[in-house]
Amino acid sequence: MKTKVGVGYSNQTSSFAAGKEATAAALENGGLEKADFALIFCGGKHNPKEFLEGVNSLIPTCQKAGGTSFGIITDSFIGYDGFEVGVTLFSSEKIKFTVLAQGNLNENEFVAGDELGKKIESAGVEDLQALWVFYDSSKNQSPPMLNFATPLFAALEPHLPKGLPCAGGGFLADMRLSQCYQFVDDKIVSQHALAILISGECTMETTILHGCHPCSDYLTVTKAEGPVVFEIDHRPAVDVIHELLGGSEVVDIKDFAMNVTLGINRGEKFGEFKESEFANRLTLAVDEPNKALVMFEPDLVAGSEVQLMHRNLEPDYLNSVIDGVKDIIHKLNPVFSLYINCGGRARPFSGVNFEDAESVQDAVGSVPLAGFYSGVEVARVGEFLQPLDWTGVLCFLAEK
Repeated sequence: MKTKVGVGYSNQTSSFAAGKEATAAALENGGLEKADFALIFCGGKHNPKEFLEGVNSLIPTCQKAGGTSFGIITDSFIGYDGFEVGVTLFSSEKIKFTVLAQGNLNENEFVAGDELGKKIESAGVEDLQALWVFYDSSKNQSPPMLNFATPLFAALEPHLPKGLPCAGGGFLADMRLSQCYQFVDDKIVSQHALAILISGECTMETTILHGCHPCSDYLTVTKAEGPVVFEIDHRPAVDVIHELLGGSEVVDIKDFAMNVTLGINRGEKFGEFKESEFANRLTLAVDEPNKALVMFEPDLVAGSEVQLMHRNLEPDYLNSVIDGVKDIIHKLNPVFSLYINCGGRARPFSGVNFEDAESVQDAVGSVPLAGFYSGVEVARVGEFLQPLDWTGVLCFLAEK
């Protein structure tokens, strides 16, 4: 029997009612009497316990995984007010899901990634075809601190089969880095990383959307510590970027946060620009006294070569990517699509007057679509797993 997938959502303010309504919609939309696996996302304003109780009122024995989300995307809905929830149900004889979890992420991301990788190896899943990895982005609210994806995935990757299709993202409740939750079956946890192993007669392909192009020559980071970039080309980082952007008459330094993006080219240095070969790093904050940039990730070190990236403010940039998406759909005939989109790309925060997720909705057509707005996105750039900022990662899951 062909795999069945149902996607449902709700934006009710009652957490129990939202969980139940979204689950009921997923059962109905998928034509399902039962489900083998549920991928669940819960808005940051909801009570996660009551939400899960609402889900379990209809699918009490179903395997589940998911977490807190900044917002929800389906084939017919986009929302990010904090009360949105999403439930995706799978019923399949060909595709199997195995959920693993590792805690203590806030204590040491590298150790957590290594331990999760060991669990993946020990699970002994046969016919492993793909992997989704989700993790708690918020380490601390006051002062605001993130869990870094760079050490997490650097430790995880050596445990994975080479080239295994993989995608994921960091759960984020809101822009204030409020406490985040993860769902592992009927458990509600925090500071965890989740691995969803996808096996059986299936395949997964991913594509990257970010709409950023280099607008400077290569710049060299000459002083950095953790996520803080102090100097670029032996000058204060803020001064270099401010000068490139035109100075005080054009942009205020206070507007750098969530706007200034530096790109790392993982492809040929002076080759043709390829969006899929760039890993972007978004500025989280500005340390004005030290004229430094505080980035989302700590992987820009002394010697790193970056370029200032320009965001395309028109939806036309999506056309070439969408054409590629349609080619994938034609080739794979997928049963499900998952869109992990940076929370900063939502219209109220992006500085543009369009929703890129609407173009994704149009492109996937009748393929069931679920997604969420994330803190950090993860996909393969070249051969390696990379955390990505200001990016959308679109996955297609298909039967073989």
